[in-house]
Amino acid sequence: MADESYRRILEHADEFFASVLRDQPENLQCGRGCSFCCYGLFEIGAADIPILAEGLRLAHPARRKRIIRKAREIVTNGHPDLRESTPAEKEEFFRRTDSIPCPVLSDSGECMLYENRPLVCRTFGLPLRDGTRYIGDVCDLNFTGGTHADLQRAAWDLQWEDVLGPEDEYTIPEAILLAARILGFE
Repeated sequence: MADESYRRILEHADEFFASVLRDQPENLQCGRGCSFCCYGLFEIGAADIPILAEGLRLAHPARRKRIIRKAREIVTNGHPDLRESTPAEKEEFFRRTDSIPCPVLSDSGECMLYENRPLVCRTFGLPLRDGTRYIGDVCDLNFTGGTHADLQRAAWDLQWEDVLGPEDEYTIPEAILLAARILGFE
């Protein structure tokens, strides 16, 4: 079971995203079937592993097997151990894998573990800030006509997130395989 304090952070992220969607629908193109952000590998935190594990546990066995198989294919195809990689090695790996679909992405472009997706998946598409410092980094499809004030109001505050150390960095395929082993599905 996932840590309840982390669950609250995920709920806050969902509520914040919903409020931006409600207040600025013209600036967000996110919706069912949009999978622009589901391509390319990226880092998630160790706290997301129990969330993904819960999703795997609840998934239909055929769906679970498919997700695990896709994750295994990605990890066994030149995936480094992020916790042992240099920043330059990570950057090269993420550049090289920027077109790989997430193992949780269905053929129809929907997340098969949507209710149990990592934090970054819940906030992707929004601009970012760290406290009062605006960072940017918004999805190319969103805020194309938004004002600076729109971006500021919609910015997800990274202070809601834990600072990741190298020991906490995983990709979704790595996290899925770890969760599958923990649950006895591997």
